Amino acid sequence: MKLLEKILVATDFERASEDALTMSLFLAREFQSEIILIHVISEMKDYPIVRNKIRKKVTEKLKQMEKDLRKKGFSAVETIVRFGIPFERIIEHSNELDVNLIIMGSGEGEKKFPLGTTAERVMVYADKPVLVVKPGAIPLIRMIFCPVDFSEASKRALINAIHLSRTCAAHLTVLTVFEPLLSSFFGPGRTPGESKEKDLVKRQQHQYDRFLRGFESDNLTWTKISRRGEPHEEILRAIRETQPDLLVMGSQGRTGFMRLLMGSTTERVVREMPCSVITLKQEHVIRFSLEKEVSDIETHFRKGKELFKKQLTEGAIAQFEYCIRRNPFFVPAWEEMAIVYKHMDQQKEAKRCKEMAEYIRRHLWENEEG
Repeated sequence: MKLLEKILVATDFERASEDALTMSLFLAREFQSEIILIHVISEMKDYPIVRNKIRKKVTEKLKQMEKDLRKKGFSAVETIVRFGIPFERIIEHSNELDVNLIIMGSGEGEKKFPLGTTAERVMVYADKPVLVVKPGAIPLIRMIFCPVDFSEASKRALINAIHLSRTCAAHLTVLTVFEPLLSSFFGPGRTPGESKEKDLVKRQQHQYDRFLRGFESDNLTWTKISRRGEPHEEILRAIRETQPDLLVMGSQGRTGFMRLLMGSTTERVVREMPCSVITLKQEHVIRFSLEKEVSDIETHFRKGKELFKKQLTEGAIAQFEYCIRRNPFFVPAWEEMAIVYKHMDQQKEAKRCKEMAEYIRRHLWENEEG
């Protein structure tokens, strides 16, 4: 079962796109992923002859890239050429092909806007996770950085950062930024007392620890840090200090306002392009897909146990839940879910699953045997 099945790589044949492709190859090797190359040509409705010549030339370039990749051992490669507005076509095909991840280069040479306009538009409007590769980035991921604010978006980001760290054998740094009490909140010329500030710090740290307990950190090298100050400033400062290869950030769902589409903190950090960055909005990069063509309960049960051995607890739960949806009385799945939840320190869920397994054995299986 592939956890990162499809990667859509947007290319314009410039240097930034080469960096994006190189990073794509690294991830494809790690996850055995399919690579899909897409090039979008700006619409030329009034020049059909020129349009056909350009399509032919671009198709030849992509086919040569495909041939080169196959020589390197990447057999699962596909190419797409389309006319239209680049960011719209990239998003359209990411949805049609149901890819796990869109990868593209950033705005190379744009000092005032290093992210690049097309990359930002894809990040803003795509539901799929998007990885923008910093120019000149080394195609290795050995240090991953993930800021969290305890929201669902940052929870999604951390789940994926953990799995990427495990697969790539990368060190993970998790950061949260606590905003200090503002003196304006207490009135002009007034500041919170030292005891109130200390109490706030203590409560915030407890919240941070409780948030992190919900994630599986076994077989993972990671560092937990916290800062106080303006979130985007502290995140950028910590990135400069740790120098990660990859930043993983959660972003907001769709709204009617451009600024809120990614979230103000994510937007401010990403626009600086301090390193290569993945933003996640509504979907995971790492998917625990329940393959539609496989309906056998025992197969899913076995996959659940395999995922649990690899410490992929969310995927294991998904497989056991599938078994139970197919057969609510399948006791082994209830028992395994109890074990997984206990391992995740979710005692309430573990107890519920264990009690259900015992109830089924006592009231259904024993009665049937009698």
